[in-house]
Amino acid sequence: MDLPFPNGTAVPDEQAELTAPQTETPAPAPRALVDVSAIDIDWPKKGGKGGEVVTPQSATPPSPPLPAPVRAEAQASAASFVADGVFTPKPQTNLVIARLREQGWYRGLIGPGKHAVECPWAPDHQGQPDLVATYTEPTLNLPYGHFECVGEHAADVGVRALLDRLDIEPQRARGKPVVRLEAGEQNLILAAAEHVLSTCENFYQAKGNIVRLRGAAGGDVATELASEQVVAVALSGGSDWEKYDGRSKTWVRCDPPARVCQMLVRASGYGSLPVLNGIARQPFFRKGDNVLVTQPGYDRASGIYAHFKAGDYRLPEPTRVAAEAALDRLSALIGEFHFAGEPDRSALLCALLTATVRPSLALAPAFNITAASPGSGKSYATRLALAFASTSDPLNMSYPARSEEASKAMLAALLQAPAAIAFDDMQTDWLPHGVINRMLTSETISERILGSSRVVMASTNCFIIGSGNNVGPVRDMCRRVVSIRLAPPSSSPATLVYKGRPVETMLANRESYIADALTIIRAWQAAGAPKADVPPIGSFGEWSDLCRQPLLWMGLPDPASSLLEQLRNDPEAASLAAFMEAWSYEFGERPVQVRKLVQTIELHPDQALAEAVYDLPVMDRNSVNPSKLGWYLKKNAERIVDGHVIRQVITPERRAWTVAKVT
Repeated sequence: MDLPFPNGTAVPDEQAELTAPQTETPAPAPRALVDVSAIDIDWPKKGGKGGEVVTPQSATPPSPPLPAPVRAEAQASAASFVADGVFTPKPQTNLVIARLREQGWYRGLIGPGKHAVECPWAPDHQGQPDLVATYTEPTLNLPYGHFECVGEHAADVGVRALLDRLDIEPQRARGKPVVRLEAGEQNLILAAAEHVLSTCENFYQAKGNIVRLRGAAGGDVATELASEQVVAVALSGGSDWEKYDGRSKTWVRCDPPARVCQMLVRASGYGSLPVLNGIARQPFFRKGDNVLVTQPGYDRASGIYAHFKAGDYRLPEPTRVAAEAALDRLSALIGEFHFAGEPDRSALLCALLTATVRPSLALAPAFNITAASPGSGKSYATRLALAFASTSDPLNMSYPARSEEASKAMLAALLQAPAAIAFDDMQTDWLPHGVINRMLTSETISERILGSSRVVMASTNCFIIGSGNNVGPVRDMCRRVVSIRLAPPSSSPATLVYKGRPVETMLANRESYIADALTIIRAWQAAGAPKADVPPIGSFGEWSDLCRQPLLWMGLPDPASSLLEQLRNDPEAASLAAFMEAWSYEFGERPVQVRKLVQTIELHPDQALAEAVYDLPVMDRNSVNPSKLGWYLKKNAERIVDGHVIRQVITPERRAWTVAKVT
């Protein structure tokens, strides 16, 4: 049974010793209407300093909860939130400490939240007048604080006795903000709930979802969608909730309503929760201004949470000489791998740079490490690249065989905000599943959660790499994947030994190698960011600037050579060209409906047109699927290949298509 405080607030049984007889208070007077515009939606967010290329004094690794400066700023912002009649902010000062000072019993701070005080019952210390008592401020497990005296009367005095002696109501000693469930003020209650959650450690908004930072394997951090239950516990710990009790005519304590938690989790947008755009495991370049952020913690300007030991990264002056020395060290690290050509060596160096700065990039291509036979070093080179993304293990996954499987797997993976996803030992080519296409050319994906009707959005800020024997990108993936080919000069490459142990060497000196990667980029920036005259790479302009151009500036071959070659030798384009040429020979520029096209193929299966269609992704077993063929025509409409183009024609009967010649 819950017992009431003197002010009528209910408390759980374990705190019943803090109660006093109930006294009736008059019903609350009517309030003036609340001006919703008074809610400061743009109150300051949590944030560390960030943005300084300096060596911090402390090398203590950050991990959730957030670093103290961020937490302090969040607390300081509480006074700016206004919701009259619904929200009462946390007291600016601890009432117990203030009363102890007034009585002359306060002695000083002796630890985080712990204070030395003179025992109010010092006269009872028989023969021990100099004993010092302690008062501990309220915590999650000690909601009213804790008082301890080592005198003989220790068993008789506690926090209840201290509060009675200081004439403080227990509710006021809790030191929490209060949210009242005023009827008709749902909008203010939700705003107050979000504000409280924003002052709780580890809660953020990410792509329209409430997420929570959590610890992960290997000392890493990850994100997870905050459930309604998790939000309820956080709101209960971060504030006191009250509802009006008509029988006692008083406000009584209650749990955060499930309905409020549900509405908060499913809201379409948030105004108080800080925005989380990604997690960086090493110093990163802030998007927009390219400032190198070397401070751990939450960087409010970029929305990136930085999880690393800042003092471990010693960055030299960004000069050409420093960049050459850094490139020599990285080149030595990959020196034992056998590359098919120098562009492949350059592409692996580019993969190391990409893994290092992936949180700084809106988009980046995937990397494919392939070879003709097992044991060629593909997995080992993949592990080396992954070590530049994070010290923890990546999400190792099988490449999805079907699009439906890909949607579920990729959403579940990306919601954790991993540093990297690895498709090791691929048994298939890089198939152009829609969700993987979007992962590489869009900053977000939206998919339905497995087993739910809820659609959520996830960030795609993640380093993607895969490996397999003679695998490569096909169709739409050709412009999204950089391939790296290994070619050991041995009939039994599995017997190769890497004496330098590059993966182990990198992990033992990871901070130095990360600094090398950053130094190459910073030196290119300091030189004025000169750009070589090379073909642009579609969606990956920012990646080309930070990871491709610095290597070209250092005199290396174009690391994107394989991607450009894939585009020139795209099998999909070749199949489309053969199809349009056969169509043109069969029909000229006469409009043809899909139904008529399928009939022609079935009547003449041995002609060039049928053979060209059989090579397209429009087949169901041994027959042409008209729906797939229609979609293929629509998808490739107005695309010019080898002097031909597919165009849609509106006829009196139904939609038709034609292939026209262009010059």
